[in-house]
Amino acid sequence: MTTDIRDIARHLGLSVSTVSKALNGYGSVSEKTRARILQAAQEFHYSPSRAARSLRNNRTEKIGLVLYTSTPLSSRSSEYYFEIIRGAATAAEGRGYNLILYLTVGSQRERLIQLCRSREVDCLILMVGTGTVSEPVEVLLAEELPFIVLNKHPQLPGASYIVSEHEAGAFQAVEHLIGLGHRRIAYLGRDDDLETSGDRYAGYRRALEAHGIAPDETLVALASSQPQGAYHAMEGLLELADRPTAVFAYSDAWAIGALRAINDSGLSVPDDLSLVGFDDLRAASLTHPPLTTVRQQLAELGRRAIEALLIQVEQGDDPSPVDQAVPVDLVVRQSTARPRSA
Repeated sequence: MTTDIRDIARHLGLSVSTVSKALNGYGSVSEKTRARILQAAQEFHYSPSRAARSLRNNRTEKIGLVLYTSTPLSSRSSEYYFEIIRGAATAAEGRGYNLILYLTVGSQRERLIQLCRSREVDCLILMVGTGTVSEPVEVLLAEELPFIVLNKHPQLPGASYIVSEHEAGAFQAVEHLIGLGHRRIAYLGRDDDLETSGDRYAGYRRALEAHGIAPDETLVALASSQPQGAYHAMEGLLELADRPTAVFAYSDAWAIGALRAINDSGLSVPDDLSLVGFDDLRAASLTHPPLTTVRQQLAELGRRAIEALLIQVEQGDDPSPVDQAVPVDLVVRQSTARPRSA
């Protein structure tokens, strides 16, 4: 037999409105009365109707997480997205919301507009896999659905975003290499993620300049996201007459591609070249040698996105745009060492 709030009110001799206010967290009920109501709800195995609560609040109590990409996901990116989704889903569940994943491949803009106008979710987390972030952000700003861009920094007024400290993490990575004695340090970037790769390149440049090392554009290689992209870009760096002694890679996946190219060339890490990645995915600790990398707090990014979005939704007005940066940490393993000439 299903219990509703009238049964609890009758049992405690209280009004239905008092029980409802206590169960929905309103502050007009005394703590003593609230405790009695919550105890009775537990004893009666009361479970509130999400559908009824949604109708009262004029909300769906659903949060959309949109992965906006022009190309299908690769197996290399699955752990990255899973960790973000795990953090977001846990936080949403804790607040009584459902998280719904949307993957837009193909007619991305049209699908995003349809999703906004259907109002099947109360708000959106936007993650852009490939391409520029400005197009989907322009759509969301025009449709006036609360949203947060995750782990990219859109250069558009009014857009909310939460990012890892990409530039600071890159600075830490390159400064670590400089501290070991490296001076010819390459940057292996990504050619279809200009925002994030650009931020990490800026940190790379800043570290070089902070230590009086003139940037050398011949040491900058951009790789495609194709399976062999980083491998071939690293081959190009190895063909230089004065090759680098160290490489800072856009991501762990890029670093692993570079590691394969280095090994196949007859060189070794870290004896001939030091190598640093970014993300600290599980594979980074399983390479030979284990990879020095910059650790992102991916689940924390997802959690913060949910908390910031629900403030916007529950305030119901026009809150200031969110602008948050989540710290990163350098994890030093065995892929970095002093150069032979040092």
